[in-house]
Amino acid sequence: MSESLNLFRLQKLDSRIDHIKTRLVQIDRALSDDRRIILATKKLEKAKEEAKKLRIELNQIEDKVEAQRIKRKTTQHSLFSGKIKNPKELQDLQRDSEALKRYIVQLEDEQLEVMIAYETAEGNLDQAQQTLDRAKGSAIEDNAALLGEQSKLKDELERLTREKEAVNQSIPQVSQSLYQKLREKKQGTAVVTVVDGGCGICGQSITPADRQLIRSSTTLVFCPSCGRILYEE
Repeated sequence: MSESLNLFRLQKLDSRIDHIKTRLVQIDRALSDDRRIILATKKLEKAKEEAKKLRIELNQIEDKVEAQRIKRKTTQHSLFSGKIKNPKELQDLQRDSEALKRYIVQLEDEQLEVMIAYETAEGNLDQAQQTLDRAKGSAIEDNAALLGEQSKLKDELERLTREKEAVNQSIPQVSQSLYQKLREKKQGTAVVTVVDGGCGICGQSITPADRQLIRSSTTLVFCPSCGRILYEE
């Protein structure tokens, strides 16, 4: 078996191993950082704060309305109890009662506005909770798929690593070092096949003599243009 063939096999293994390692990193990142849940949680917290703020505001207005109603009721009682005979006092009480009535109407209008806003906020809160629940459900399904993929990739990586060790045993150390240097310089492609009599990467024509050498078992031939190791099936 030619040395270029062994290096070509090694490159195929390395390329697949690189791909698996990259994918495993992506899976780890996806499992530890699900942006859907983070975003949905933030929206839920914001909706909770808004609903809480409006609930407090609504309680305050309700307390004001109740206090003014009690005050007006007391004023009305004094006005119609018959105990007060002074016309000016009665006139003042009547004026106070009317002012309280107007103020209560104003407060009730404000109360209605806040109540509507609070109901809207509660609706937004329910929707935010549903969104988070859906995100968590999707994450569980996706994570199950990712964990399954992760397990298969790890098994494949272990198998490929064993195959790589076996292939390396048939390649001289000096050729392995040369291959690694080329791989680093040539974006992962150190070995390239001859296609239609030329380099499969840059298209440089290969002489018949060099093609014969490529098929030999001991000699490595390099593309005169891009410098990669040539292999011909």
